[in-house]
Amino acid sequence: MIDDGPGESNAVLMLSSATPRGKVLLVLAFMSGVPAFLLSLSAAKPRVVFILSDNQSYYEMSCHGHAQIKTPCIDALAKESVEFTHFYAPPFCSPSRSVILTGRYAMRSGVFTTIGGRSIMHRRESTLVDILKKNGYHTGIFGKWHLGFSYPHRPQDRGFDEVFVHGGGGVGQMEDHYGNTLFDTTFMHNGQVSPSTGYCTDTLFDRAMAYVEAHRDEPFFCFVSTPVTHSPHHGPKELVAKLKADGLTGNLQLFAQVMNLDMNIGRMKAKLDELGLAEKTVFIYASDQGMNDRGAPHGDNRKGLAYDPAHHVPFFMRIPGARPAVCERLAGMIDFFPTVLDLCGIDSPVKHDGLSLKPLALGTAGQWPDDRSLIIQCPRGRSASKWKNASVKTDRWRLTNGEKLYDIQEDPRQAKDVAQQHPAVIARLRKEYEAFWADLPDPESTLSRHLLGAKACPEVVLNGMDWYRGASPWNAGAFRGSSNGAWAVSVVRDGRYTFECRHFPREAMKPAGARHAKIQIGKVVREIDLDPGATHARFDLDLKAGQYDLETFLSPVKGKIRGALFVYVKALSTP
Repeated sequence: MIDDGPGESNAVLMLSSATPRGKVLLVLAFMSGVPAFLLSLSAAKPRVVFILSDNQSYYEMSCHGHAQIKTPCIDALAKESVEFTHFYAPPFCSPSRSVILTGRYAMRSGVFTTIGGRSIMHRRESTLVDILKKNGYHTGIFGKWHLGFSYPHRPQDRGFDEVFVHGGGGVGQMEDHYGNTLFDTTFMHNGQVSPSTGYCTDTLFDRAMAYVEAHRDEPFFCFVSTPVTHSPHHGPKELVAKLKADGLTGNLQLFAQVMNLDMNIGRMKAKLDELGLAEKTVFIYASDQGMNDRGAPHGDNRKGLAYDPAHHVPFFMRIPGARPAVCERLAGMIDFFPTVLDLCGIDSPVKHDGLSLKPLALGTAGQWPDDRSLIIQCPRGRSASKWKNASVKTDRWRLTNGEKLYDIQEDPRQAKDVAQQHPAVIARLRKEYEAFWADLPDPESTLSRHLLGAKACPEVVLNGMDWYRGASPWNAGAFRGSSNGAWAVSVVRDGRYTFECRHFPREAMKPAGARHAKIQIGKVVREIDLDPGATHARFDLDLKAGQYDLETFLSPVKGKIRGALFVYVKALSTP
């Protein structure tokens, strides 16, 4: 228990029935002041460990009622944390990560989806790690990034000091190292290829724990962003075999992924204890998107991108000295950015859309809005339409796509539309959305361009996942297809540039399967014939600085013309 100090009395504002893990819901209010332990924590610049799983359902843990998955380490963390049971995130990976790092609605950052040139967080955005770094923090990321892999969109360009990541939105996707799997995964470590041995999640936590130990004597932000439970669902083989031997049924590969993640969360907690950092570290665990209530006792709930099952995620926050509690107030991933800054005693230098969760975490509920609203919209395409996939949420209400209204307190599964009975509520929530929509920037201004010729990065690798018009390839199937599209690029300086156009990435060392190649950047067009077995086409072009579309064309002996899925661009000479 916490010694609140003299003059700080506590009042219980709300008490509800026990949660599935048997913990009573408490919302506490400190009647005056901020607890001394938090003032001390902020002054000392607490360490932050943030574990973000990928595509893990709210219900894929035993403390949330899953019938087969056992997660003792997550369950233990839940009992030590402030858990937010009504916590919501955008329904896809890149938008959620953009929200995490900026505290701004994803469409403000140009992130509309996970591919098609709209998974890239615009370079003008200030990130959480930028701000932490400027305030004396060391920053590291381990695992998934998925917000841009060409300059200036890479994690090392966005504030991270230590970078150990895989490519794409999942291990084995087109943007990732060719042929990668969750076993013996090849990562990129500070820009260099880094093979590993063992299961992917184990490797990431090994690296993250080594990072924590190396920086134990300074404030750090350690972001462990696992590729599990994103497909492919391949769990550790020994664990899968054990689950099968134990008689479990269902997606045992997925179950094993979650249980292995649980074990690694326990390892990280133990490492913090071993280093004497547990009482100096804010420890946060969440998933990046809702998975349609996959694994829930009430069954899956696939209602669409504007409904809660696509947004509902777990969120646990262990704050040294803070009382464990369960909070049922409406909160979301948009709140992560201001919360971390607040707990670290840092004023945000930029405007954001979220709210700090510190009042709810500490029970100072008087500092939280009586009825805040939260907007989630993910176009899942290159452009946005008003109200498409849009949800306006309050503690009680859900307005979906601007038309249907649900009373969550009476109807948590969103089965009964009550819009006709509550026109005033509809009008109020529509007004909230209209203000949000009117405040969004022009989509053209948020399109992220790849910078060519920048002194900070003389060679840039472009891949087809970032075509901003045309096709939207993203997985290994693209290597068998004949898609094409265009990159949005900006040539930084006049000069001569080489363009190495490939169907497969360099590490694959496979022939392009083309007899002729063509490139067009702006009005500059070149064509060459290729020898049989050639792995790539090379073009040396004299270019003027400016913004262009870049398109490539590979003509096979048979079949349709296709675009080069990979282009390596290097400045040969610039003034």
